[in-house]
Amino acid sequence: MDICKIHDNVSKCSVNTMECFMVLSTQTQKISIATLCGFFGTLCIFENSLVLYLIFSSPGTRRKPSYLFISSLALADILASIIFVCSFVNFHVFNETNVSKEMFLLQLGGVNTSFSASLSSLLLTALDRYISISRPSEYKLLMTRKRAWIALGVLWVACATIASLPLLGWNCCMLNSTCSDLFPFVDNSYLSSWVCFVMVLLGFIIYAYAHVLWRAHQHTAYMEKHQVQVGKQNTRMRMDVMLAKTLVMVLTVLVLCWSPVLVLMIYSIFARLSNHLRKVFAFCSTLCLLNSMVNPIIYALRSKELYSSLRMVFSRFRRQLKASEESPEGESTHKSSMIETVCEDMRVTHGQSCTSTISKALIAHCYVAEPWRRRGAVASVAMAAVALTSRASMAAGGLLWLAAALGPVLAAPRYRPDWASLDARPLPAWFDQAKVGVFLHWGVFSVPAWGSEWFWWHWQGEHRADYERFVQSRYPPHTTYADFAPRFTAHDFQPCEWAQLFQRAGARYVVLTTKHHEGFTNWGSPVSWNWNSLDTGPHRDLVGELGQALRESNIRYGLYHSLLEWFNPLYLADKASGFKTQNFVLKKTMPELYELVLKYKPDLIWSDGDWEAPESYWNSTSFLAWLYNDSPVKDTVVVNDRWCNNCSCHHGGYYNCADKYKPGTLPTHKWEMCSSIDKLSWGYRSNMNVAELMDEASIIEELVQTVSFGGNYLLNVGPTKEGVIVPIFQERLLALGRWLDTNGEAIYESKPWRVQMENSTDTVWYTSKGPIVYAIFLIWPRDNVLELSSPSPSPATQVTMLGFAGTLKWQKSPGKGLLITLPYMLPSPLPPQSGWTVKLEGVK
Repeated sequence: MDICKIHDNVSKCSVNTMECFMVLSTQTQKISIATLCGFFGTLCIFENSLVLYLIFSSPGTRRKPSYLFISSLALADILASIIFVCSFVNFHVFNETNVSKEMFLLQLGGVNTSFSASLSSLLLTALDRYISISRPSEYKLLMTRKRAWIALGVLWVACATIASLPLLGWNCCMLNSTCSDLFPFVDNSYLSSWVCFVMVLLGFIIYAYAHVLWRAHQHTAYMEKHQVQVGKQNTRMRMDVMLAKTLVMVLTVLVLCWSPVLVLMIYSIFARLSNHLRKVFAFCSTLCLLNSMVNPIIYALRSKELYSSLRMVFSRFRRQLKASEESPEGESTHKSSMIETVCEDMRVTHGQSCTSTISKALIAHCYVAEPWRRRGAVASVAMAAVALTSRASMAAGGLLWLAAALGPVLAAPRYRPDWASLDARPLPAWFDQAKVGVFLHWGVFSVPAWGSEWFWWHWQGEHRADYERFVQSRYPPHTTYADFAPRFTAHDFQPCEWAQLFQRAGARYVVLTTKHHEGFTNWGSPVSWNWNSLDTGPHRDLVGELGQALRESNIRYGLYHSLLEWFNPLYLADKASGFKTQNFVLKKTMPELYELVLKYKPDLIWSDGDWEAPESYWNSTSFLAWLYNDSPVKDTVVVNDRWCNNCSCHHGGYYNCADKYKPGTLPTHKWEMCSSIDKLSWGYRSNMNVAELMDEASIIEELVQTVSFGGNYLLNVGPTKEGVIVPIFQERLLALGRWLDTNGEAIYESKPWRVQMENSTDTVWYTSKGPIVYAIFLIWPRDNVLELSSPSPSPATQVTMLGFAGTLKWQKSPGKGLLITLPYMLPSPLPPQSGWTVKLEGVK
């Protein structure tokens, strides 16, 4: 007979009933099933165990919710393989019938639990990727490790509960209902419910990954479109997009392997199955093992972090084998092992070989790996020296290698990670000589372009009514700040044109916001996934493009970076702990700073966002010690003073003290005044008016006063979200450039004079270069006679005016000083320009 027909409740619930489901009739079929189960099951257990080891052996991966969900998937596949292979082979190959109904349902529940948990873990991973793409700015707040563990706990309890229902009573024996044609004692309605549950899970997973794949496709399209501007090194996908696509491949394999099983399950609910179809079902069931076996292979090939960890495991294994050999080769391998151990975290984080650059900068790479937590540079070299001298026969080689490693260190003074040492570092000369810079505030805040660059904080941090009304009137309901990011397009951003503008404006350096307090990075930061200019918005490396253009124009490049981020959950958690924890610093702030230095090699780091926490939290001194001692820009880089809540005007490189700071007297320390053409905002505002902007005269006055007091002048403009510096800002910058074309001699490379301004007026300011004194007067005297009381003339005194040919007549003042007759200026209905310079030679 084709089907074991059972007519009464007693017979269908007896142990002998299971013989009706043992459909493999030939020895060949049994051997085939046993071979498939043994092969797939063994590989599945080994591979998924390796995945678990790789995840939990790396601090970087085991902390990420994404990899916690993957580890749950691997664990479920291991359990499913063990339980499925044992029970399936016993049942179909050895025809084990001396098993009670309860024991059979328990084994079936174990298989059901494992496979349900596997599918549910994939769903959590899909939701994780979906949230990270749909709500990137809130991702870390929503998807924390604690919540991930809670979700996994609920998942496993729910799956175990659902799988235990037949054992607890939902079976055809207890209910006297229709039994399934595929599983003994299983109620048809339970099988229907379980299939519906699986289909719902698959539906959610497919929806989530369709969204992920669509965003990944958008990213790829943008990268291909802007390949020329961004450069080949940035056309790669971000690491997490690769992970998303990896899991789409996992989903594809899952659907292909499970489809035949699900189709036959659904068919069995509505129709009776023949023995032939049940044999097909038995063989198709082994596809579930194939799915569990293929998944880890996909992880290793597609996930850069797991692949790097896997390579390190094999590399470590090979080194251990070689290290056991008593030979010079074994000793050399031991040296390599020590170096790779020092830099292991660097390779995992950045996906590159540390040993390829170890001969250039061992200490730098060791700092990059974990500079805020691991050994210092000298300790790293010392450990390497221990590795080299571990055998007496290699003592000479060890000393030579140690001398080579310490040579660069001993050649220059080493700065300690404390303010007393760091503050003693001389400021690189270029900064004081430059005098004039341009500041650029550009980010997602350029999209609403209203209020100020603190838009997000005023809107959702302070809940100011005017900001809430603005959003309600301009944007759809439920708009979030993250929704602005795709509108930050930079479509019209032409870095070469910007560089030409700044050059014509007379700027000797330019400072760009790489990241403001909102946390959005203007480069593809690996620790700011999908909240950066490479993954969303412009899909361009704005920091890299502008830097290349500026250097081609011989303009120094500075990078603004905010230490804090208003709404980053890691920062908020550290803040709630009274800054006793440093998760945000270790995982976000410091990795960004080290990457900015190593990748873009800036001339200046303009730090900000320091005011809430002490130096012990920010680890600023450790970073600055590495920057001054071992970074690729250690001899030229300049930093400001915003590195902790009590650093401003006390510690760092040069001093900012405060925004738009004016000292009033000559400071004893190099300083910089940052100012903005828009008096009300540093970022672009679409509703600004002329009265709220600095005019040419005000800009020149601030510049002259700042330079006279020994400071640098950093003038800010805010580009639009499209990457345009609006004409009114261009006009102000070009006006400054024209003034500097004439009067720049009195500004660039100048020094404060013994007197900074005339005692009787604040309209005349002095600078100097050696014996030459420059008097810059901001108002043209009505009688064309300029009176200067501070300089003491001599018979050899000579007076000229910048921009005018020939010398000017002068005479001693009746009191002291001198009277200078200026060139005649024709009357004009237009106000004259602001600021003229007389050059005084031979005065004291």
